[in-house]
Amino acid sequence: MNIRLGYRLLRDHRVPIRTKLMALGIGAACIGAFDLLQLALEAVLAGILPLIGITGDIAFDGAEAVVGPMTIATMLLPLVPPPLVQQIRAEGERARGF
Repeated sequence: MNIRLGYRLLRDHRVPIRTKLMALGIGAACIGAFDLLQLALEAVLAGILPLIGITGDIAFDGAEAVVGPMTIATMLLPLVPPPLVQQIRAEGERARGF
């Protein structure tokens, strides 16, 4: 799993929008499932530390809602058609000077 390649694929206009949306949807579903699993822990922390627990939970969930799906999508996007991945990978290596 190459996250840099996945991010490059996410930004590339040659990768179909449907593939990008499917990857982001899978990422959002994974993060949603993860949030459901941690609801009990969040409730306990909010009860023990009312102000800090609730504020920290909102900040963490907000960051998690943006970063999580993007990270998972970048890991899934190298599953697009192999010739396109090879072409974009070669362009990226040429741009870096390798």
